[in-house]
Amino acid sequence: MNDYQLRVIKEKAELEVKIENLEAFIEKNPTFQTLSKEERGLLQSQLDVMLGYAGILESRIELFGEKK
Repeated sequence: MNDYQLRVIKEKAELEVKIENLEAFIEKNPTFQTLSKEERGLLQSQLDVMLGYAGILESRIELFGEKK
């Protein structure tokens, strides 16, 4: 496996932790409800983009197996 492939795998793993933390904040932390509607919306948008990015990284990782 190439160095850049390992970096992509590491980046996805780090991103997944950040996604889990943000999801937990949105779903379980009472502080989230004290934020303005705009800020809550922005955090939800951030989560949506992070999930999309994780999907792109997953697709790239899947392609690594095809490049043998």
